[in-house]
Amino acid sequence: MGKEHSYLYRAVKFKIFPDAGQRKTLQSISDNLWSVWNDALAERVTLFEMHHKPLYEAIKTAREENDEIRLYELRLKLKQAFRDHRITHFDQCKSLTPRRKTSASFAAVPCAWQQETLKILDGAFRSYLSLKKKGDLFARPPREQRAEEFFEIQGLLSFALGVGDHKVAAQKKIASSMIRLLHEGRQAEIVLSPGKSLPGGAELRFKLASYAGKKLGEAVRVKKFTLYRDPPDMRQSGNFWISLAYEVEKTEAIPFDPNRAVYIALGASSLGVVSPSGEEVLKLWRPDKHWEPKRDTLKKRIAMCTKGSRAWKRRQNAKLCIEQKSARQRKDSDRKIVIEKLVAHGVHFVISDIVIRGKKGRLADASKEERGGVLGLNWSAQNTGIARLVQHLEQKAEEHGGSVRKFRATSKLPTDIGQGHENKIAMARRLKDDFLASQ
Repeated sequence: MGKEHSYLYRAVKFKIFPDAGQRKTLQSISDNLWSVWNDALAERVTLFEMHHKPLYEAIKTAREENDEIRLYELRLKLKQAFRDHRITHFDQCKSLTPRRKTSASFAAVPCAWQQETLKILDGAFRSYLSLKKKGDLFARPPREQRAEEFFEIQGLLSFALGVGDHKVAAQKKIASSMIRLLHEGRQAEIVLSPGKSLPGGAELRFKLASYAGKKLGEAVRVKKFTLYRDPPDMRQSGNFWISLAYEVEKTEAIPFDPNRAVYIALGASSLGVVSPSGEEVLKLWRPDKHWEPKRDTLKKRIAMCTKGSRAWKRRQNAKLCIEQKSARQRKDSDRKIVIEKLVAHGVHFVISDIVIRGKKGRLADASKEERGGVLGLNWSAQNTGIARLVQHLEQKAEEHGGSVRKFRATSKLPTDIGQGHENKIAMARRLKDDFLASQ
């Protein structure tokens, strides 16, 4: 067994303010990566539709006809087709070499950034194929990007972090002297592709926000950058952002004691908490209750418009704005709950394992016995909001040397515990009793 990784991955995002020359250079780089994405995607889709899609359609027909023998034969053929006809991330990275030799403008963009775009596409296409293999009828491949919708630059290499005369390249360990300067609040910069002439000739050097510099003062090394624009269309007013992924030292793990753990009954609108510090119900803010009616009204108005018309585009943008606001508000609420409330109770958590329900024909089909239940107002929150809250709790627990365990309580609840927020403490108590009994 290999040595356990002793680092945690974290990210910090901040706004940048490129000048006119830098914006032109960034647009040229993004256009280059846009062509890399679409060309590689077209290659994968063509191969899939030629050799794999007919077999998937035949499998669907055999499943509908309950022809088990035919189904078995087709699955064997599909496995063989994937062995004989496939495109790997390595293959597409190799195909960059002749393009870089024959086109100076294409070669002006660092190869590492082009390879990272191909890596992201590879992950997205693998995810799509995984859903197809599991029988998800609604699985869709990554989509071809339109130029006005694509503005993203990512890289594991070809950038550096600088503070004054001190500079450290990506993936290199940050020296203690630079960490001290960052802690002192000295102005830090990120330099993209130092020493290389980029399209347009502008130097891509941007100042880090002060809070980003302090965050990086805890880092062991900076791993990756992501630069994007919101919205991507340069014809619209918007902002440029950079996100830096970095490593921090992992806190020494604290031994797990089930009697000292924090037990949490999860819910879409509230959490029931039972811990050595006491019992409480934490109510979650539900921005979707405010925004969903507005979004539904917009969807009806969109349906009345001609697709692609000015009114259609305006209402689509308004719907997107509503969805983004709702997601941001829920995310901010979850973070405050985790940081200010839950972590105050302890570092080890046992949470109720919720079965995620889904629509008919999808992998989490609610009609399946193990995933049955009425889909009501909380369906969306159960599938998205709770998962994000748990993910954030796992990150915070790991930072403090703790852990998060999922457990499904099976004993019956009392009949007089009430509804909604009222039953959360009883559910958390049951979770604790059943977990301790299982130990």
